[in-house]
Amino acid sequence: MNLSQCLAYYGLRATATPTGTNVTNDVQIGLSNTPVALTGANVAYSVRGIFAGSDDVLSLDLTTGSTTGSTAWVAGTAQIETATAAGTITGTGNASVVVTAADMTGSPKTISVAVANSDTAATWAGKVRTALAADASVSELFTVGGTTTAISLTRKPTATYTVGSETVNIYPANDGTLNISLDNGTCTGITTAGTSANTQSGTATDGVKIYDGDQKDYEGVTIPTINTIKAALFQIPSDSGGSVTAAGVTDDVFAIGYRNTVLFTGDASEEVDLDDSYTFTSNSASGANFTVTVFGTAS
Repeated sequence: MNLSQCLAYYGLRATATPTGTNVTNDVQIGLSNTPVALTGANVAYSVRGIFAGSDDVLSLDLTTGSTTGSTAWVAGTAQIETATAAGTITGTGNASVVVTAADMTGSPKTISVAVANSDTAATWAGKVRTALAADASVSELFTVGGTTTAISLTRKPTATYTVGSETVNIYPANDGTLNISLDNGTCTGITTAGTSANTQSGTATDGVKIYDGDQKDYEGVTIPTINTIKAALFQIPSDSGGSVTAAGVTDDVFAIGYRNTVLFTGDASEEVDLDDSYTFTSNSASGANFTVTVFGTAS
């Protein structure tokens, strides 16, 4: 790659508005973005990682862009539980629907659903779907679906990240306690169905989904080994699920919305500020979204 105008920027600025009597004009405190030339930089690349959870690590060699040693990515799948309604209502009243789920507030939760005489199974199943979707505890964790006599709960992701046009969902492991029970409450005519069916087992999303990190630049050319790292930008965007710990020479914690640029000016006393390789670990069960950009000089 042929690089020019390699720059880092720093700044911290606030505008102070006076509140004294007959005092006017705003005052600027600090500096606006100020460029720093990264003289000699001839290599630049970025690596992005989406962490599935708190036990997953992204290993990055800053000198090569290699992510060898990172936790392997498993996409995960959403769990789907389905109950099937049976029986025509013979007496107006309330159906009794009990939803059990490991992470749901108030589990097991009984939801009363008004049904009417002569409602077919498909009709009152639709009323159950509407009631479940309206319940805050259920809808927090599940998307309610199904048609005709089917009543389904599909587990929502614990976090969702967007990279370009791609959406990445983080799913929890299968919940063996998840169940939808259908029975008569004050109504009559429902055929009791105490156990629902696990129509799709959930698979936990795991590892780190890495974008780039294959030691290639944006043109697909192998990144030459960097002899001197000029600057590195560690960045957690606002859609991140949690903070990230970087373990190198010293540990550092990056929070959501964090943008930390580390510069190496050639002073040997500053070299400890930027190691050649790091292990990044999410501190959140719902993962994190993390980007590292590196500028350096290769001979």
